[in-house]
Amino acid sequence: MFRVWDISLMLCFSLSLMFFGVEGESELPPPRNLTFKWETPFTLRLTWKKPKDLEPDCSVNYTVNAIPSQDCSEKAKNMSATRRVQNTTCKLNISNVNGLCISVTVNAENCGNKKQSPPLEISIPPPPVRLVKNMSFEYSHDRLKCTWDSDVDVPDLGFYYWLPQKEMVKKCNEMKIGECVIHDTFLKDMTEMFYLFNGTYKGQPVNNTFRHNSSTYFVKLKKPQLKIQIIGQSLHFYTNFTDSEFGAHCYEKNYIYSKCDEIKQVKVLDSEYKVDYDSSCKYRARVQIIFSSDCGEGKSDLSDEVEYGENRDSNLPALLAGIIIPLMLSCFLIVSLVLLRRHKDIIFPKIPEPTLIFKDMFINNIRTAEDLRSTADGRLYIPIEEIVENKIRLEPETPLIPTKTDMTYKQL
Repeated sequence: MFRVWDISLMLCFSLSLMFFGVEGESELPPPRNLTFKWETPFTLRLTWKKPKDLEPDCSVNYTVNAIPSQDCSEKAKNMSATRRVQNTTCKLNISNVNGLCISVTVNAENCGNKKQSPPLEISIPPPPVRLVKNMSFEYSHDRLKCTWDSDVDVPDLGFYYWLPQKEMVKKCNEMKIGECVIHDTFLKDMTEMFYLFNGTYKGQPVNNTFRHNSSTYFVKLKKPQLKIQIIGQSLHFYTNFTDSEFGAHCYEKNYIYSKCDEIKQVKVLDSEYKVDYDSSCKYRARVQIIFSSDCGEGKSDLSDEVEYGENRDSNLPALLAGIIIPLMLSCFLIVSLVLLRRHKDIIFPKIPEPTLIFKDMFINNIRTAEDLRSTADGRLYIPIEEIVENKIRLEPETPLIPTKTDMTYKQL
């Protein structure tokens, strides 16, 4: 019984707090009379008045949102620069080239259950004409090169830059068509940069201001060179890049190499990188210097490609051995047979035949089956009939007829 009563009291108390709390919570009134003034081409001053009917004991502050466009939607607020201030004035360093949407809201510090006020917004239109577009930058060793395009003809176009930390506006003197080079030792120390283009368009003065990141976000590094050297069983990649403007930790070496047409990429701080060497692979390598995101942003061009080794089949030696060795053996056998046939008289000389006598005796010593049945004690030697040339003829001897001289000799 008491447990049910306790639960009922707790529910009633929670519901009363919820209803009374909602009824007591309300929005603060918005600020009044929001105005702006360009103190310089880069500086915008905003002023407004406190909300009307604000309770005397209610202390508030203000949130200022500046969107670099005339779009005041919730989506555009993601790109806004936000600042919270105690006073009814605010000074912003901002560009005007795209127009602006400014909003101010009131925040409660000690006002009970008061919520943030609805925003008070104003829209600032952009300049009547955009003098330049597609700006780009390259920074290296206190030198900032700025380039741009333009669709309008402004003969008296001027280019200035502003260093907020130094509160200095300087003119760029090395100016050409679509290009200007700034030389200043303070460039790399700036957290942001403002640029001003001014001139006369259709008889009216026009100012275009731009806001960009520090020069260290546009670092342009010189093109490195790459060397490859084999040491032991490792292949070493070297780059000759040296730059002392920033710390060594700001320069990363991006090695892009291929091994047997398999592309790999690695980033290191050292100027040397080594890989295991495979003699059956061809290596191709390039290197690029990357300016670390811890220091800014930028990079160099890729180095020229360097090659080392040749692609080879790992099974090629066994394949060649299986082809070449049988082929060599076949060639050796063919040559041996040819040489043996050509020099057979030297290698295998002829055995001289026995004389006719030995040959005849050898033949006569062979006894046939009839000879074995004969009662004779021995066999007579039967000489073999000699072969006489059949073209030889015997002629009878012709008696000599005595001459006269012979007769005289006989008489004496």
